[in-house]
Amino acid sequence: MNIHYLMKYISCRLHTIIRQRIQKSGITDSYCARVSFKDQFEPDRIFTIFADAQASSKDDLSGGSSSGNAAGVCLMHPVILTVSARFVYALVPAADRRFIIGPVRLSPSVRFRHTHSAPPADRDWADTVPGCGFNDLADCVLLLCNLCREDEITAEMLIAENCIDPDTGDELRQSFSELVFENREKGKSHNPYDQELREFSSIENGDPARLKKSLEEDYTGEVGLLADEPLRNAKNRAIVVVALACRAAMRGGVVPEAAYSLSDSYIQKIEKCKDIPSVFHLFHTAEYEYAQMVKELKKRREGIPVSDRNPHIDKCKNYIFSHLHGRISVRGIADAIGLNAGYLSELFHECENVTLTEYIRREKISLAKNLLTYSEYTCSEIATYLGFSSQSHLGKYFRDATGMTMRQYRTACGVRTFESGKSPFTGE
Repeated sequence: MNIHYLMKYISCRLHTIIRQRIQKSGITDSYCARVSFKDQFEPDRIFTIFADAQASSKDDLSGGSSSGNAAGVCLMHPVILTVSARFVYALVPAADRRFIIGPVRLSPSVRFRHTHSAPPADRDWADTVPGCGFNDLADCVLLLCNLCREDEITAEMLIAENCIDPDTGDELRQSFSELVFENREKGKSHNPYDQELREFSSIENGDPARLKKSLEEDYTGEVGLLADEPLRNAKNRAIVVVALACRAAMRGGVVPEAAYSLSDSYIQKIEKCKDIPSVFHLFHTAEYEYAQMVKELKKRREGIPVSDRNPHIDKCKNYIFSHLHGRISVRGIADAIGLNAGYLSELFHECENVTLTEYIRREKISLAKNLLTYSEYTCSEIATYLGFSSQSHLGKYFRDATGMTMRQYRTACGVRTFESGKSPFTGE
């Protein structure tokens, strides 16, 4: 293995220093692509800091002592350590050597089990320490670790060993027991599960009227407490409901990419809400939106037996949804999902009762209507965005589908936003 190239790659990826120490010889060398960047610690000192931190830890990662001979410590997993709650280093074990990556500053910050307190760092030096995300650091740690060993260390294992308090499991079980006991003592119970089944089966079956009835049901039970602060509790509840509604809609046949995108949109807006009524309005609107999407889908599929549905069609629709912002060809879709273009066209028409070209055009017109209603883009910009050769090219199909020109449609609908209290998808 070309260790030097690997060290160079990681140093350039994270813009920091990477050191290695050979266990038998104790020889240490380092590499940093930023020639002028130096660490606040000498190589021997940072290895000693890791040994001290592991020796004082309650877990069993360390097999050595705080004598400073970190090269002799028996490690099974990488160790990530925070120095003075600001700078992060990672120690990666290999068969015959140890690597240390860092320092870096993580944004956002992450709480690690291993910590070390040091005198305040020089401000000028601290400003030169590179920043990165936890995933970037973890990717480099796992790459270095797994190239130097036979058994794989996963991201989950890295997090479990370095971020998760070992007492978390016991604390959760204790909290669960106390909550069950408290609820029994006070006679508290959750709302019945069958109401939840009716609520989300209504979405799955595309039945907004039945959804409305399920939401109006009254029970003496309570909704689960998901946070102590009331607004945060409402937001958490809303996120759960939108996620469940999204899955119900996908079970009902909605294209996953469309369902996920709608979920992301609602949840992002829910996070910005300043009051509980707005939260409730948004997540109930999302439920009705999903139910309506399934209803319209089922209407278009009337007469098509469920047994005739084909998984290739879902892949085809996912591709179309993800590429509506550009030109889409039948051959391009076929190549992407590994089918013959002619076969895909016949299969789509047989399963959907509409040609593939007509379906693509219909989806683009639907997105054009959305953009005309909820964006400030000009008609020409929308045509270009959707992959049409000109505004008049899109305009012809738009008029055939809606009976209006694009300008007439915008005038009739106006430009609306979430702030008006209406859904950006239904306008309700």
